[in-house]
Amino acid sequence: MRRTPGAGRREKSADRLATKDVGADGWQPVLIRSPTALKVARSDPEPVVLRPRNSSPIDLFTILVAFLALQFLIPARLVIAGLGAVGRPSVAVGILLIFLWCVFALRGGLPPEKQPVRWLMAGYLAVQLVGYAAGYDRRLPDDEASGADRWMIFNVAMVGIALAVADGIRSRRQLDRFLVALVGFSSVMAAVGILQFTRIVDLTQYIRIPGLSRNSALIGVGARGDGDFARVAGTANHYIEFGVVLSLVLPIAMHYAFFSPPGRTRIVRWLMVGLIGSSIPLSISRSAILTVALAMTLMAVVWPWRRRYNVLVTTIVATAAFHVVNRGVLGTIKALFTNVDNDPSIQNRLSDGAYVMELWAQRPWLGRGVGTVLPDRYILLDNQLYGSLLAGGVLGVAALIAFFAVPFFLGRSVRLRGADEETRHLGQALAVVMPAAFLASGTFDSFSFATFVGVVFIVVGAVGALWRVESISPRLPMQLRESGDQYVNTPLTADLKARLRRANSELKDKARRARGG
Repeated sequence: MRRTPGAGRREKSADRLATKDVGADGWQPVLIRSPTALKVARSDPEPVVLRPRNSSPIDLFTILVAFLALQFLIPARLVIAGLGAVGRPSVAVGILLIFLWCVFALRGGLPPEKQPVRWLMAGYLAVQLVGYAAGYDRRLPDDEASGADRWMIFNVAMVGIALAVADGIRSRRQLDRFLVALVGFSSVMAAVGILQFTRIVDLTQYIRIPGLSRNSALIGVGARGDGDFARVAGTANHYIEFGVVLSLVLPIAMHYAFFSPPGRTRIVRWLMVGLIGSSIPLSISRSAILTVALAMTLMAVVWPWRRRYNVLVTTIVATAAFHVVNRGVLGTIKALFTNVDNDPSIQNRLSDGAYVMELWAQRPWLGRGVGTVLPDRYILLDNQLYGSLLAGGVLGVAALIAFFAVPFFLGRSVRLRGADEETRHLGQALAVVMPAAFLASGTFDSFSFATFVGVVFIVVGAVGALWRVESISPRLPMQLRESGDQYVNTPLTADLKARLRRANSELKDKARRARGG
């Protein structure tokens, strides 16, 4: 049964957003105002964080975009002096946002709609606190205690980002603007990587910001393969992180390119897709190739055959052009998969298993404590699943799986029940990020890299925001493909009972005609 394009739901959502005392428009809390202005603010449908005299307000959306800028434009190894690994300016923004979210939650001003991401973040943070307590229960040495403290600060900040996006985005238009900003900043990081690869300039070496210092030497341009091909990291902390992050953002970038208006906007968005897609191989990373392969495969599941064909042909042409311009790079990447028996990085990962199981058996349920499995003291683990197993035990691994699984199913729910094709396609584009990120986490210690973690938490929040502003519910019927739809197929299970009845009726008719003949 087909619904009309969700006009009723959108009108109800608009009515809720127009309410002055509750709702998503009331998210941004007033913190600094004159007493007179404070009285007015109580009835203001869009209170702000800070309104300097004679200037525009600084609202939550501005802070979220500032987080993206700090995350992607500043090299990952530049930190606030004295704070160490958690001193990235973007982490400080996350701490600010979790504080603002808590203030407004205490005031009863969160959006009234159901928000599964709140429960997910509460459960995830609770498990981290249990692991934190479990670590201190075994009387941590100083270096492990510092690692546990850094882990908790970082995770609290990232939870703040996810909650701010999930509850602070006021409308679908604002969510689209925020995700386009994510794509834009990612393409800037990709452009920095291209400049590094072509040896034109390494911009990260020239960035100097007062108050920030290098936590360690900038990674620079590396080399891999028989031809010593350059592998780049852009502004990320490592080559693997660079490739994986761009692989996660690519489906979102393609979504906004597909649904862009004609003209300059469409050209710019496809240019960003080109920058991101062409930069992924420059990391020369197995993790990045596996991540983008899974993400694009899951996107292709919902596309009609014509769209799959168009994307496949474009990919083949782009790959051929890349091979002509950068001879040998694709061969080096191919060797990463065909020469695994002689690859020391693969062999080291495989040999870690026995030692990991031995350590895990000592504390199987709650682990050794979050943030305490340090490479200098234990082992360098290129596998986040192993790391979570040792640090958090069975409970930690369960929390990690739930962290990736819940947003995936929320995004899939939007894909199945969204009011229009664009909404359903965006739901799928956000959903595929989670299994792709989970796969990547099995190939490197992903939660040790702030840019990766920041992007994943942003997507978790974006899924929650989309689920809320589109008023998605499991009780809503699945949507069928309309005649003009070009990007999303009818779900296999949509209107399943009616389709089975029709098929059964057709079989009976054929049997009846056969007997009559």
